Amino acid sequence: MILLASLGAPAICQAPQTAALADDLAIAAPGDLPDAPSPTLDTPSYNSLLSFPPRTETGTPARKFHRVVQPGEFGQPLDSFDKLKLSIMSRLTVSDIASTAFSAGWSQIRDSSPHYGVDSGAFGERLGALALKQTTQSIFNYGIYASLFHDDPRYYVMGRQRSVGVRALYSASRLVITQTDDGRAAINWPKFAGIASATALTNAYYPAQDRGFAHDAGAFGLSLWTSILNNEIHEFVGDGLRLLRHNRD
Repeated sequence: MILLASLGAPAICQAPQTAALADDLAIAAPGDLPDAPSPTLDTPSYNSLLSFPPRTETGTPARKFHRVVQPGEFGQPLDSFDKLKLSIMSRLTVSDIASTAFSAGWSQIRDSSPHYGVDSGAFGERLGALALKQTTQSIFNYGIYASLFHDDPRYYVMGRQRSVGVRALYSASRLVITQTDDGRAAINWPKFAGIASATALTNAYYPAQDRGFAHDAGAFGLSLWTSILNNEIHEFVGDGLRLLRHNRD
């Protein structure tokens, strides 16, 4: 009896403490308890691909008639005239002029569309035709259709706060997703309409063999891929320049 009493005493003493602990757990709301830690991965989500980097006016204003807005910059509002001006001025940059010249030279080497031949005068014809196509596409896309659909024609760089994979998907998705003037995500109808309009217009000045529906369909698809490549360049060219400066220093 003495042994049983000595063994039972601790249990009797612990019973009130156990009951009090149970009452405390019952009273506590589920939201009051900490969540179990879980690993986080930088993976693209549905929202991250439908959203743009925050548009705040606390940073540096981006150049108004420049088509790329860098992290830490905010895009100033654009009216219809501003968008038309941007569509023309964006074609006058050194990079765009060099890109057009390179495309004309590559077409000359391969004797590809537009087929003007491979003599010395053919390069000038190719250069003029490609410049006209790219300029009209820019005016249609960033000027006319961006105004009609009330869309912001600029590219907003996501920046190095996200992984390379997320940034690559984000920049590629800008072919399909754009934002309206008030910052909401929208289908990038100006891009598709602009490419289609500029491609159709080439039937007025391209050689006969480079006209017609089949040629236009192929050129339309190629322009879509080129647009994705341009977005990727806009997203990552800053990283490349910083790396070059770092290695040089």
